[in-house]
Amino acid sequence: MFEWIAAHPYETIALLLVPAVPLLFFQLLPLLVVLERRGAAFIQDRPGPNRAGIPIPGLGFQLRAFGLIYNLCDFIKLAVKEDFVPRFAASRFYYVVGPFIPLIAGLILPAFIPVFAPIAYASGDGVAWLAGQGIASHSGLLALFAFAGLSAYGLVLGSWAANSKYALLGGLRASAMMISYEVAIGLAAAGMFLICGTFDLARIVAWQGEHVWGIIVQPLGFLLFTAAAFAESNRTPFDVVEGESEIVAGFHTEYGAMRFMLVMSAEYFHMLVAAALISTLFLGGYHLSPIPLPLGPDGAWVALDDRWMREHIGSVTAVLLIALALLALYAARLVERRRRHYVASGASDAARRGREYRFYTGLFLALAGLAGLAAWALWGWSEAPRIIAGTAVWGWKVDLLTAIVQFHILIAKTLCLAWLFVWVRWTLPRFRYDQIMALGWKVLLNAALVNLLLTALLVKLIG
Repeated sequence: MFEWIAAHPYETIALLLVPAVPLLFFQLLPLLVVLERRGAAFIQDRPGPNRAGIPIPGLGFQLRAFGLIYNLCDFIKLAVKEDFVPRFAASRFYYVVGPFIPLIAGLILPAFIPVFAPIAYASGDGVAWLAGQGIASHSGLLALFAFAGLSAYGLVLGSWAANSKYALLGGLRASAMMISYEVAIGLAAAGMFLICGTFDLARIVAWQGEHVWGIIVQPLGFLLFTAAAFAESNRTPFDVVEGESEIVAGFHTEYGAMRFMLVMSAEYFHMLVAAALISTLFLGGYHLSPIPLPLGPDGAWVALDDRWMREHIGSVTAVLLIALALLALYAARLVERRRRHYVASGASDAARRGREYRFYTGLFLALAGLAGLAAWALWGWSEAPRIIAGTAVWGWKVDLLTAIVQFHILIAKTLCLAWLFVWVRWTLPRFRYDQIMALGWKVLLNAALVNLLLTALLVKLIG
């Protein structure tokens, strides 16, 4: 076994790491919950979650982790609550299965998203390729839309099986919104299909790296796709599926305990996948720059595509690490300023909280120092590729570092868009159900058709 791993390092990476990408996305869920809570507190000008903590023996304070401990508290609370099926349920089986369908569909979706560029490696006398996505398909986006549409089945089945009028109304709204906005979201993405000439997400991202990002050539498509993605994720202002002021809690009115956690986890996970898909289609995916930059010899304009990144991977990684170090220094400054303010307030627990804030400050400073040292060590490092059958093949160190950097570039864009989801939720009021239907059929659909027609004409004239 170990001899096979040593002889086939890239096959081992494909077997172990690429299928784990959906689980890596799933690990971002606690961060999204904290982003939601702290973002809501910031917009509403209040502290937010800052009480729950874990006592640290010997240090004299509780580790609160800026609200992350609340996720653990929520999990424990929901795990120990009584889990029951209502006596009046229309179907016990569908009531139990319903919450699992959106979550399973959400776990499959990240496998279609390319998180790093395909890697060429020597295999025998030729060159083999390692795809940067779990499921590589020429019709990848169509398959992704198909699996995304399955989540509505879980909402409809679970709400019907609960045998509650409020849940049933929420399920009906979910099915109506899926029918309305699936059309608009598909037409909004069709412009990129025409420009790139493919449904393959990996090739769409590669086209953006060689030319410009999709948001530049499809600005209207980006706006329409983002609006439809809000509706598909049941996020405000499109959250009439669970409108508390109208139908109590909508489709999950009769759910509690762990099944309620599955429902909410699926919603957050679909928001994360929607943000990743927007980044992939319109924000260049794992690429750095939206346009070519004058970084070539004598100021020549070059596209910062996958090949350029591999040629300069040491310097690119160093620049990103320097940016991380600056962010860590800024976070340390914010924490230290908060510590001084809290100590000066004369609170009874000022000493204990002061020690906690000093711990966070030291942690961020240590992170900044480590990032700076790593940047200094990697600056200017590169390796020349081998040319095998006309294809440039780099060493495994370059390939691994490039894949890690590209994955984190995509994650950074995804988290920025996730903040947009949070910002909109706590800024805009909820639409009425009739307004949402009118927006989907009378505005988004027509605008997407016009955008598709103009794009087809331009592609025909220019191409």
